[in-house]
Amino acid sequence: MKILQDIRAMVLPTQVCALLPFFGGENEENFRLGRWGRWYGRLIAALLLVSSGLLCQDVLFASQEYKLVGSSLGDTEEINRTIETLFCICSYTMMVLSSVHNATKHWSTLRDIARIDEYLEVNGFRESYSCRLLGALVAVSSTSVVLVAFYYVHFLSGIGARRQCVLMLVYSLQMLYSGVFAVYLRTILKNLALRIEFLNRRLDEFTRQERSRERTDRENWRELSNLIEVLCKFRYITENMNSVAGVGLLFYFGFSFYTVTNQSYLAFSTLTARSSSSDEQSADIVDTMGLSCAWVLAETVTMAVICSSCDCLASEANTTSQILARVYGKSKEFQNIIDKFLTKSIKQEVQFTAYGFFSIDNSTLFKIFSAVTTYLVILIQFKQLEDSKVEEVGL
Repeated sequence: MKILQDIRAMVLPTQVCALLPFFGGENEENFRLGRWGRWYGRLIAALLLVSSGLLCQDVLFASQEYKLVGSSLGDTEEINRTIETLFCICSYTMMVLSSVHNATKHWSTLRDIARIDEYLEVNGFRESYSCRLLGALVAVSSTSVVLVAFYYVHFLSGIGARRQCVLMLVYSLQMLYSGVFAVYLRTILKNLALRIEFLNRRLDEFTRQERSRERTDRENWRELSNLIEVLCKFRYITENMNSVAGVGLLFYFGFSFYTVTNQSYLAFSTLTARSSSSDEQSADIVDTMGLSCAWVLAETVTMAVICSSCDCLASEANTTSQILARVYGKSKEFQNIIDKFLTKSIKQEVQFTAYGFFSIDNSTLFKIFSAVTTYLVILIQFKQLEDSKVEEVGL
């Protein structure tokens, strides 16, 4: 099946992470969910759920044991870091739980795409998308976070050996799942966008007078009906993909927003702590700028990959309505069938959302950083208030 060939580079990593169900069959007729694959996903989800509960309990009630920089930072910074770790655990856990819960819908969506591919291939569709360069960029940025975190946790912190392993496990799982999740979404959504773009190009041919003269109105009406029917199916497939990935997107963006805000604030705290301290005191302050920059860079890259993928598919799907509006005026015989599609398109545009809480497109990244700036101002004010109280106690 063409869709499986197009995403084959990401199939195995995504299945191993239990974000995509294991399936069998090489064609549409025998394409089915593997029985052991279902149990594999449930096993991974159960293991993560139990381990996440234990890790959250340990991080929450023994937060003093997870201090990355000892006593050099204030209470606000340590509380934020604890909350960030809890968000990290919840993020990758909910990605897996939602993926396993929606495994059947995910499989049926791929099967629907495979059925439509038969029609597309007959009409000359041969395009595909490979996410190798962006995948390598996401992998490098994610790996850099794990390596930099290992340096700080193992060599610069006073965390015990057991909790070092716990912290590194949490960071590694988060970067693994967010990276695989982002690259898989990029691959599948871009390939869907290419299919809709191909149909839009064929649909746009109806706006040319030469085509309508060469063929009879009956042939044009039949082809237009087929194109609109396939495009309607792609709208349904897009909605299903959003339903499958919605919960994972919600928790990932929640974690990313908090992490970018917190790490930016920690970088500011490090700079101000060094500038306001004497030479002897500044030597005792651990510089966490490297870890903060690695986190912000990795999350920005991953969010940009997801946002651009969702925006590309939604924009291409919404372009169909504009093309049909031009076809509408060419012949009255086409107007009845076009009316039905346009009515639905006008009422409900295609858009990707984080489980309905907010839309995800190219503007989402700008909105996130605008919100980060706002919350940074609030956190900095709390930091200044905390510092002023410490000075008053010292006097």
